[in-house]
Amino acid sequence: MIRRGVGRVAAAGVLAVVVGLVSGCALLAPPVHPTPTAEATAPDPVPIAQQLPNLLVAGQTIATGQLRVIDHEPIDKPVADHPLTGAVRITVGPDRGIVVRIRPDDPAGGSLAGIDLLMTGKRHDGLPENIQDQSYFSLISGENSVEPDGELVLPLDVDLPSFGDPTFLHSIEESPAGDARVMAAATIDWTLPSAYPGLKPRDSGTVSYANGRAIMDGGTLAYYIPNPLDTIFMVSRRFGITEAQLVWLNPELLIGSPEPELKSGIGVNLDPARR
Repeated sequence: MIRRGVGRVAAAGVLAVVVGLVSGCALLAPPVHPTPTAEATAPDPVPIAQQLPNLLVAGQTIATGQLRVIDHEPIDKPVADHPLTGAVRITVGPDRGIVVRIRPDDPAGGSLAGIDLLMTGKRHDGLPENIQDQSYFSLISGENSVEPDGELVLPLDVDLPSFGDPTFLHSIEESPAGDARVMAAATIDWTLPSAYPGLKPRDSGTVSYANGRAIMDGGTLAYYIPNPLDTIFMVSRRFGITEAQLVWLNPELLIGSPEPELKSGIGVNLDPARR
């Protein structure tokens, strides 16, 4: 009886030790984390192009101007004798596309034959030019380009995210077809509100991937000259603005490229007045 009792006590002791060891292992084992599901993972970042403002509302008149003859070198072509001139009005079409309307000064001579009309960021108002290379965008003429009242209707041939705020286009230029010499131009006066009122980049100093040169002009932070390996993310952080705001200041970064990129030594604009 005594031996049987001792055996039971011993067995109970062994069982207690085993239970203790198992419990101890459970306490010491690291917690098991569930595998993230598709719903728990972070969403992909929104592309910069999709973050740009779009100020266009169908049916609105968003700019005006006056197409006038400008000083130019002699052009030995008949269209240069009587260039198209007249009042300019820019509207937003039903598809939110940009439409240029010109009411000719001379309705009898309001022909589009033999001329090219282009919208561009180049300025004819004497204000500072943007440091970025200026692009040119064709106005489309066709058989429906003349309204019954003689007004010319010319859609802008472009569909890019930057054109949700087209105020970086400063002029309309007229030249003989296939000839780059400009014989008439209109300065565009936009009536759209500012997409970023009060935007004023400030330089916080060089940091990794944003250690290029900031250029001041008359007390205004005007440009930034990137170094190799500089990124839009870090450059925007250096100047206290978002990536979308930096690209908005430099819409040419998205022209011809789905993703904006900086190029070493090619300056980018930091002044909203020079956009």
